[in-house]
Order: sequence, then C-alpha cells, then structure tokens
Amino acid sequence: MKVVNHKQYKGKKMAAAKKSGEFSYTSTGTTFEQLPGGLGVARINLEGKATGFGTLLGTLSMFGDEPGAKTGRTSWVGTAFLDNGDEVQGTAEGFYESSGKHKWKLRGILRTSTGLVFRSEGILSLDGRSYKGTFAEWS
Repeated sequence: MKVVNHKQYKGKKMAAAKKSGEFSYTSTGTTFEQLPGGLGVARINLEGKATGFGTLLGTLSMFGDEPGAKTGRTSWVGTAFLDNGDEVQGTAEGFYESSGKHKWKLRGILRTSTGLVFRSEGILSLDGRSYKGTFAEWS
C-alpha cells in the first residue's frame, strides 16, 4: 500500500486536461452530536465509488447553528483506494442547503494528498441514504 502525496508530483508536468467525473456514495451510519454554543453536527459515514478514484470511504460532517437548520457548513475527510493499490487522502470544506423533502444540495472544495484541488456538487438524500454528484478539477 502506497499513500500518494503532492511531493511525489513536485516538478513533474501534469496533463493539460482537467480531471472530472461522478461520485456515488451510500451511508453506512450516522451519528449526531451537540457542540458547545448550541451548534449541532451530523456525521455521516459514506462508502462508494468515484470516477478515476476507485473505492472511497469517508465521513461527511454537516454543521447546523440551530435544530432543523436549512443551510450550514460541511466538511469531509476520506480516503480513495485506487485500483493500483495506492491511496489518496482528501479533505473538503463547503456548504449545504435544503433542496426538497429530506434532500440537501452540497457544494465544496476538495484538496487531495496529490496536491489536486476539485470542486464538487451533489445531492444528499435520505431516501436510499445516498450522496451522488459530480466533481471537476479546479485550478
């Protein structure tokens, strides 16, 4: 198992084409926590696939400043397990907004251990416990 990081790519030419694709996750469990100051957080464990990244495991955190908040901040921490045996870690920050009955639209910026940065947009849905969307390299 080899963890890929940005230092391995330092000084190397990257392809001109921007990497983009789709992701699809299923929830494997959720926990809720009350934070100081009345804030709350839902931590959703997800597993799934993303174009060019193989299998992914991670935790999406959704922060609300009041019970039943319609908008708020998100964060993501996860690992992609590439088909060649490498691993790529990623962290993201973003926002969510309600987009229908038990659905939320999420937008964020993801930074990977390879140094690549992506923007992502997707829909988290209680129905099917799914999070699906698209991503594109951002530079």
